[in-house]
Amino acid sequence: MAKKRRPADMREKILSAAETLIIEQGYRGASLDAVVEKAGCSKTAVYDYFGGKEGLLSALSVEVVGTLSSELDAISHASEDITSTLEAYAARAMELILSERHMSIVRSLIAEVWHAPNLGHSYYRLGPRLAQERLAEYLEKQNEAGRLDTPDAAVAATHFYGLMLWDKWNAMVVGAKPALTRNEIGEEARIVVAAFMRLYGKD
Repeated sequence: MAKKRRPADMREKILSAAETLIIEQGYRGASLDAVVEKAGCSKTAVYDYFGGKEGLLSALSVEVVGTLSSELDAISHASEDITSTLEAYAARAMELILSERHMSIVRSLIAEVWHAPNLGHSYYRLGPRLAQERLAEYLEKQNEAGRLDTPDAAVAATHFYGLMLWDKWNAMVVGAKPALTRNEIGEEARIVVAAFMRLYGKD
């Protein structure tokens, strides 16, 4: 029997409900029943779209990566200037990844990973690793065009993310520092790209 068609926005309603509940109550506290009630859907809909509760958390991670990937494509098509492209990408990445919304989800995940190790593996595979892979694809294209000197684009992407997030992520994930302001993000993006270009820019 064919599955009943649902409104196009149902997936987003479920995801939004899950995100709110995870942030408010933590992963274990956010029951599927609560998600269903808040989203105004059935459990069948949750399983159809996400495969279960762990799938909801994975989807929230993918959402950030998907946004970054599509925006990197748009930025790179709008300008061939590598510095401008990477600065715009770094600013957007920090805005999304270091937002209180995303950090709250990560804190919930960290609190549960000892009970459900697959959550951590899923988050890393669909979040940080995938984001770096997408950036590596862009860096490799720039290397092939002779605009960068990146013998290993995957390593270069890892260095970029390290420059961009390492100290900030460690402080913010434990609540030791507040979220960056828009001006601070812009300045940090310029610093990150300047350092990256000293490593990989063409002389």
